[in-house]
Amino acid sequence: MNIVLTSAKGMEAKASAEFKEIALLSGVRRVSTERSAYEGVVEVEVESPQVVLSFLSDFVKSEPFKVRYMMRVIPVDKVVDTKLEDIAAAVKELSSKIGEGESFRITVEERDSPYATREIIGAVADVVERKVSLDNPDKIVLLQVFGEYTGVSVLVPDEIVSITKLKRAV
Repeated sequence: MNIVLTSAKGMEAKASAEFKEIALLSGVRRVSTERSAYEGVVEVEVESPQVVLSFLSDFVKSEPFKVRYMMRVIPVDKVVDTKLEDIAAAVKELSSKIGEGESFRITVEERDSPYATREIIGAVADVVERKVSLDNPDKIVLLQVFGEYTGVSVLVPDEIVSITKLKRAV
């Protein structure tokens, strides 16, 4: 999985079909989706995720009424077992994406997590040697916990494609 797609509960299949259609319009040839064990979540594997996300943002801005089922589309840099040491190691590896003068925030989205959010943040915060900014970070360390595995991303806030926010901006 290199993208997490969210939808309203019960609309996963429609959101998946909608995503595939738009992804293929972007020119990518390989798109696979799988409904997650969690309601409202679809796991996506696509070649060139950044190309697809950029195309999707432009598509929503130009054709806002053609996107009805997707809510958020989030790139995932790495998937690891949900063990604090594995999550921290992945964040440490990806922390090079946060420049020396940049700030960051840790956001945890948990579904069936064996840990409290504070535990996860405590394990991860020490491995990133950058300034913290909760209100206006340059980068977001996004941890999406799905029970036994966790998606780890280090993103510029705009890389999280929120369909609702894009539609409001139009």
